[in-house]
Amino acid sequence: MTMADDDDDFLFQDEEEDEADEVSELVPGMPPWQVLIVDDDPEVHAMTRLVMRKFAFQGRGLAFISAYSAAEALEVMKGEHDIAMILLDVVMESDDAGLKLVPRIRDELGNRAVRIILRTGQPGQAPEDAVIAGYDVNDYKAKTELTARKLVTATITALRAYHHIRTLERSCQGMERVAGLGLCQMAQAGPSSAAGAALDQMAEVLEQPADGLFCVIYGADRLSARILAGRGRYQDAAGHPLATVADTGALATALRSPGDLRHEFTDDAMTLAWPLTPQASSGGGAHAGAVAMLHLHLVRPLDEIARRLALLMMMRIADALVTAWALEQARDPA
Repeated sequence: MTMADDDDDFLFQDEEEDEADEVSELVPGMPPWQVLIVDDDPEVHAMTRLVMRKFAFQGRGLAFISAYSAAEALEVMKGEHDIAMILLDVVMESDDAGLKLVPRIRDELGNRAVRIILRTGQPGQAPEDAVIAGYDVNDYKAKTELTARKLVTATITALRAYHHIRTLERSCQGMERVAGLGLCQMAQAGPSSAAGAALDQMAEVLEQPADGLFCVIYGADRLSARILAGRGRYQDAAGHPLATVADTGALATALRSPGDLRHEFTDDAMTLAWPLTPQASSGGGAHAGAVAMLHLHLVRPLDEIARRLALLMMMRIADALVTAWALEQARDPA
C-alpha cells in the first residue's frame, strides 16, 4: 500500500529559485553523476529534477533514475554500479521500507561507495539519532528542512565523498594490477617480446586499446632508434626506425624536447620515457644511458591516478627490459 507523506508539499518551498542555481559550469562530454530518487510520491521526483536541473559538480551534471518503492530501488542497484547518491524516502510500501533498504545495499550488494541521504516527511517515526547510529547512511533530512539550497549543499557533499571513495578504490585496484604484472616472464622472453608484453599490459592496466609502440633510444639521434614492438596502427613497425612514424602528436613533441626526453600527455595519446641506467635496475651494462620509450594512443584522456599508474608501470617495465638484456647476454656472451 502506498503511504504518501503529508509534508511533501513543503519540499523546496522556502527558497528563491536562483539560490539553487549557484553551481559550476557543465563541461561538454563529461559523463553525468547518477542519482537514484527513491520515493513513492511522483511529485517528489518531479520537484527534485526541477530544482537540480542546472546543477553541476566538477563539470558534470546529474542523471536521475527513479524508483517508487524500496523493492524497485534494490533492483536498480543490482543493475547499476556507478550510482553516486541515493535520495531515499523512509516511508513507502511500509513505515520503514527505506530503512530496511539500507543494509541490503550495504551488506547484500556490498556497495559501500554510494552516498545515501534519507528524506522523510514523518521524522517522528524514525528519530534522527537512532537512524544515524543504527544505519549506514550519510545524511538524514526531514522534508520540511530540505530546502533547495540545502539539497544542493547535501548533493555536493555527497558527490565529493563518492568521488574520493572511487578515486581511492581505483588507485588500490591499479596498484594491485601493477603489482601483479608478470615482469619475470617478460624478462625471460627477451627484449623484443618484453617490449610487446609491456605495450599489452600497459594498455590493460589503463583500460585502453593496445595501440602503440615501444623503442629504445640511444644518444641524440632519436629518430634513428629502432622500434622494438608495435601494436594497433604500428603492428608492422617493429624493426623500423622511429622516423617512419614519429611525425605528429605527443610522440613528436617528446622527441623534439631539448635535452632529456620527457613524458608527454595529451587527451588522445601519451609518451613515456624512462632511463635505462644502473639506477633503474641492478644491471645496465652496455645499455646504460639508453632511454626506453613507450607511446600509446588513448580513446579517452588519463586522469591523475591513471598517469601515476602509467609512470609506476613504466619504471617496472624498464627494470624488466634491463633484466631481459642481462639474461640475453648471459645466454650468449659473444
